[in-house]
Amino acid sequence: LPVLSVSLLPLLLAGCTSTHIESWRHAAGMYGAPFRNVTVVGMDSRPEVRNPFENDVVRYLATHAVEASASHTRFSFAELKGDKEAIRQRLLAAKVESVLFVHVTDRTDFVEGPPASLGTMDMGGVDEVRYESLTVPGGGINSAWRIGARLYRVSDGAVIWSCLLDTIMKEDTDSLTFMQRVAKGLVDQMAKDKVIP
Repeated sequence: LPVLSVSLLPLLLAGCTSTHIESWRHAAGMYGAPFRNVTVVGMDSRPEVRNPFENDVVRYLATHAVEASASHTRFSFAELKGDKEAIRQRLLAAKVESVLFVHVTDRTDFVEGPPASLGTMDMGGVDEVRYESLTVPGGGINSAWRIGARLYRVSDGAVIWSCLLDTIMKEDTDSLTFMQRVAKGLVDQMAKDKVIP
């Protein structure tokens, strides 16, 4: 039976609200020593997203004395999709001890703040509504993100740890800074759950 850990990590970054994390340490990882060798896979086909995110996770893992590597330096995105056993064999051949797969499971955009004025509803009001909806701000368009992560032991393919991270990205937030905060949140939770030192 997996052990559940829940935490709220406040993101002290303008443009982000708090992050909610739920994580589970699975039976296969309950009694082993923390992992000190992790390859990070950001499951996004866009190099401008995958590469910096993997590099951020690697940098944060290094602060916990983990020898980490970004998968984009050794594997194409296509090589990490498809048959799980073929992927595991590819990672085994590369002498990878454990692999952390991270992917976006859901993203929803929403408007925060008061709605634009509806004006009056006489005949002239219809034109007024059209005009105001284009010119009067009704609040920022923010994004709610759900990000899933799983740490696997490569030798037998066992799932060691799983995590769901929910956070909000405000409209004016820099995307690279947002990815760094997500990377740090995941690594901090791994350390809290003792799957890394």
